[in-house]
Amino acid sequence: MGKVKVSATISPERLERAKQLTGCDNASEVLDQGLEALITQEHERIHAEGYVPTPQGEEIVDSVGPAVWSEVPWDEE
Repeated sequence: MGKVKVSATISPERLERAKQLTGCDNASEVLDQGLEALITQEHERIHAEGYVPTPQGEEIVDSVGPAVWSEVPWDEE
């Protein structure tokens, strides 16, 4: 894969901490890993949004209230 040279201003302390955590020797490696993690996180977020309930027609989607669990349909004894 080709590379693009970029200029960025970042905190030196944050860069050093990232190098320690990742074991990377230079800023380019840290940024590559950081960008890959960001891309993966965003893909997962977008994917998860696809599972959010969407109302169909006149249907109303609501969260389940705690009263649902006040009387469980099975015997707990």
